[in-house]
Amino acid sequence: MEYRSTPFNQRQVTIGTFLFAAVLFSAPLEFPMEATGVLEACSFFNQNVEHFIYGNIEADIRILRIGSFSWQLGLAMETYMGENWNSPEMKFNIYGGHWNVKTQFEYQMDPVLLRIYTDHECFHNIDMADTLSEYMNNIKLGVVLDEPAPEFSDHPAFLPAGLPDGWFSIGFYRPRNDTFQKGHDFNWSMHGMLDFEGAVWHSWLSGLRYRADLYFHDDGASSSRHSGEIYFAYQAPAGTFETHVTHYFSDTQPFRSLDGETYWGIRFLW
Repeated sequence: MEYRSTPFNQRQVTIGTFLFAAVLFSAPLEFPMEATGVLEACSFFNQNVEHFIYGNIEADIRILRIGSFSWQLGLAMETYMGENWNSPEMKFNIYGGHWNVKTQFEYQMDPVLLRIYTDHECFHNIDMADTLSEYMNNIKLGVVLDEPAPEFSDHPAFLPAGLPDGWFSIGFYRPRNDTFQKGHDFNWSMHGMLDFEGAVWHSWLSGLRYRADLYFHDDGASSSRHSGEIYFAYQAPAGTFETHVTHYFSDTQPFRSLDGETYWGIRFLW
């Protein structure tokens, strides 16, 4: 009888897959249905036809959890409002919308969360002859650093006490055909955010945030968006209320550039 040994790398994959499945299915299956979200409204300092009021709403729900693994779905919608083209005195003219549908798989390794997720983003002009529909689909790999929440007290305390909160992702725009991509020539991208908590007192928290998005195009060119924010937050039982001022230091993206724009706003996070 002829004996054929399994190649070493194949045996490794087989054993690894078995151990992974054993650990995964030994954990209890849960359907937590945990919801988090953001509701935000902002006003631009330099108001014009394109920039007057900005609104944003996001909602995520964690549907399934198995041990350290979880799966969640998300939906976000941004609305851009400006002055009317024919009557500048008319405000709140809705001229654009941005929608994002997301599905995300996570693995929790305190204090780091590993994730793989997909974004379906689409941009549309509203009530205009040219709707300028642009859409993109991508797969992102990323990590989230979630430091312990600061301890609030009756005496002012200055931070940071440790590393800043933040996240980082790398995105790949695939598949490339017109069914999945329209209106851009992005090949891959990098995204990140850092949250530097500055001071706490009672239920108040202040800090700085920095956000960067870098896009690498098919022709070898690149574009980017960089913004900074100073915020003040109030921790309430129902969630967190924030007021902030945000400035875009640079924005060379091919559409809806916010280069040099500044706005202030309020947001509620739950």
